[in-house]
Amino acid sequence: MSARSLVQETEAASSEYLVTRLRPLHRHSEIYTIYMVPLNGDYKVSFLAIGDVHGHWDCVIEAIARARSILGEVPDLVLQVGDAEPHRNAEDLAGCRTPKKHRSLGDFSALVTGDIQSPVYFIGGNHEPYVALDALPGPFPAPWGDDLSVYYLGRAGAAILEDKLKVAWLSGISSAHADPGKRSQSRRARTYFSPIDVATMLRDASRLSEIDVLVTHDWPSVLKPDWGNKVTTELIETIKPTLHVCGHMHTSYEGKVGDTIVNAMTAVPPVTKNQGRKRGGWWRLYVRDESGGIRCLAVGK
Repeated sequence: MSARSLVQETEAASSEYLVTRLRPLHRHSEIYTIYMVPLNGDYKVSFLAIGDVHGHWDCVIEAIARARSILGEVPDLVLQVGDAEPHRNAEDLAGCRTPKKHRSLGDFSALVTGDIQSPVYFIGGNHEPYVALDALPGPFPAPWGDDLSVYYLGRAGAAILEDKLKVAWLSGISSAHADPGKRSQSRRARTYFSPIDVATMLRDASRLSEIDVLVTHDWPSVLKPDWGNKVTTELIETIKPTLHVCGHMHTSYEGKVGDTIVNAMTAVPPVTKNQGRKRGGWWRLYVRDESGGIRCLAVGK
């Protein structure tokens, strides 16, 4: 499936808003979605956040196409919250910790130059080709794939992406057994973030002052009982980003930690071949204005 197969119908609802109906041909997506989008161009940067991809990179192409239909141009960048599974080959797949019933090469290896219309920046989740990712020499963000406009952000850090958006990130999930010195010993050990990673992110974020977006795989612990981890909560409370996006639990959720907006993303449709139901909240389109405010224009259903 190619997201270029979207059928778009637009009509002017008023002088202030545009109603956009998108009718995707992807059989696991919604029949159509209606968005009310402000027509004024008072934003400084536009960006997508996309949930767990699990190798379904056709959905990344589709989300970018939808954003383009809404904005009239492709978004400036895409943030992906981990479990991207961008396997280039069987060797990458062999270095990924994934249950046998879900192990699949996915479609990343089929991508060619030009398929990805906006630069995609992804972090690591708990299902990634970490053996290959950890072998990258840096600096980060580092290109991934052959001239595909896809970049691995690395284990932890903060940077101004595309010279427009201040982003901090932390790859992996929480574990009391995390030890970066043991990552080479097992695929499981590679999925954990460490205190060193946390310190690296905090150091880099402090150099940027205000952070627009924090990207993690797991949730903060304060949104739902027994979900998330305290480290992510403490990161939000410390660096106070305007927006925090995360994934991992395959559940869409909107909340706040202090003044920070938290948007948890569900997985792209489908997670497995047996899960073809609708997955509202698998992508979100945002704009940031001159004052630093971030607002969500659309949510994928």
